Amino acid sequence: MGSSIGLYRYIILYTHSCQEEDVTLASDAQDVLTQMASQTTLRYALNLISCAQVIARKRKAEQVGVEDLRRAYTYFMDEKRSVQWLKEQQGTLVFEEVEGQDDAGKDMMDSS
Repeated sequence: MGSSIGLYRYIILYTHSCQEEDVTLASDAQDVLTQMASQTTLRYALNLISCAQVIARKRKAEQVGVEDLRRAYTYFMDEKRSVQWLKEQQGTLVFEEVEGQDDAGKDMMDSS
């Protein structure tokens, strides 16, 4: 979000998102969220607001704090971190079909 247009857009969407979801962010949490948005995507950062709110409610807090945002950040990966994780797991994840599976086995898996 290097441009002022990106920042302006973020502020509008952030304000709308907080009003719609009735979320109050601590001022330091707003700074952290802005930093997260600049390092990931605007959509990802805005989605973190509601996730962090659930975490804050669990600890009976009235507003979302920095730790709530950081915890939500560890629970849900943005696109860049997801791609990195998949690259690191390459060769260890199994996505192959079982060879020699008969038609009866296929029917059991077919939900249509």
